[in-house]
Amino acid sequence: NMIQSIKVAFSSLIAHRRKTWAILASVALGTAALFLVGGYYEYNYWGLKQSLIRSQYGHLQIYPAGYRETRDVDPFAHSFENAEGLEAELRHEPGVRTIAPRSKAMGIVNGLPVEIWGVDPESEAELFTFFTSRRGTALAAEDSRSCQMSPVMAKSLGVELDDTVSLSGVRADGQLNMVDLTVQSLIGSYAEVFNLMVLIVPESVFQDLFGTSAIHEISVLYRDDSGLFARRDALEKKLAKAGWETDIAVWSEQAKYFRQVVDYYQGFYHIVLAIVAIIVIFATGTTMSLSLLERTREFGTCLSMGVTRSRLVREILLEALLAGFFGLVAGLALSFVSASAINMAGGIPMPAAPGMSTGISVFIRFSRQAAILSLITAIFVPLVAVIAPARRIVSKSVVCLLNKGEQ
Repeated sequence: NMIQSIKVAFSSLIAHRRKTWAILASVALGTAALFLVGGYYEYNYWGLKQSLIRSQYGHLQIYPAGYRETRDVDPFAHSFENAEGLEAELRHEPGVRTIAPRSKAMGIVNGLPVEIWGVDPESEAELFTFFTSRRGTALAAEDSRSCQMSPVMAKSLGVELDDTVSLSGVRADGQLNMVDLTVQSLIGSYAEVFNLMVLIVPESVFQDLFGTSAIHEISVLYRDDSGLFARRDALEKKLAKAGWETDIAVWSEQAKYFRQVVDYYQGFYHIVLAIVAIIVIFATGTTMSLSLLERTREFGTCLSMGVTRSRLVREILLEALLAGFFGLVAGLALSFVSASAINMAGGIPMPAAPGMSTGISVFIRFSRQAAILSLITAIFVPLVAVIAPARRIVSKSVVCLLNKGEQ
């Protein structure tokens, strides 16, 4: 019966310790390699995504209808008439973590063109949690003469913390206005364009400079990023039904260079993963095949003692399945230890990706794609590898097998 066959297969693995260790090592190392390579790339994509979501976009960006078409020409042509009411509506949405209202307009700081964001400092601090560096004091709503910029912008302007900068812009009524602000905070983002272009001020400073309390964007950060497009569609319908004319974008639709980076590196990832998988398949398959071919006399002895050929094949397949399973378990343990060691050591230093301002330390993160590939490789490759040798063995006579397959 099946239980007896499993016992025999397990006993065979124990009896041939040297060959079993070789098979387990091959499967375990291959599984670990696939997990680590997949986890390395998975963290790259995850880190890049989070650095954009949690510094610029949030998960969803809600604009007044028509704003994105006219913002470069007239940023004050469209704004939310009752932003507080919309924010209250959004806070009742399931899964919402943070609502960050923003006012946006172009301006000039010490002769450098910048995009000025008027924000609620408390909400923005909850959203802006992925940064490369942070110096100074965080902005507060009561700061009426302070600003926040990136170290890159500060270097371009030749200013440091607590220095004064002159910020000018065209008011909503068409008049030119100027205010002097103190550099209170230096926070670096991973995104190069953001560091070069965005100057953040409290909403009260924006109102003083541009003479308007218009809110142009409400960024929504959820507790997780699952089903964002479905959430966007449902929210659009709900707000339209409530009388709000909105234009809602998912963060990935706006971060074009994120898609470019992912598309660029995805090809390398698939190539590397395919190379590793092929090496693992050939190494495991060769080890399994040679192990069986070296045991032809043993199989001949089993047949001569009355073991049927079908039972022999079944036990060979079960032996391969058990070897793959134990190799998978060992590979998972090796992957966990290796990933933990890499993560505890501070990750793998990497240079800045295209469109990013600084390099990062890459950690190992669970990859579902690599996990599936590892499972398939560990379980099915040993099975497939023994099919041809098993057929060759059972097709030969007992005498031939006892003579080690010699004709």
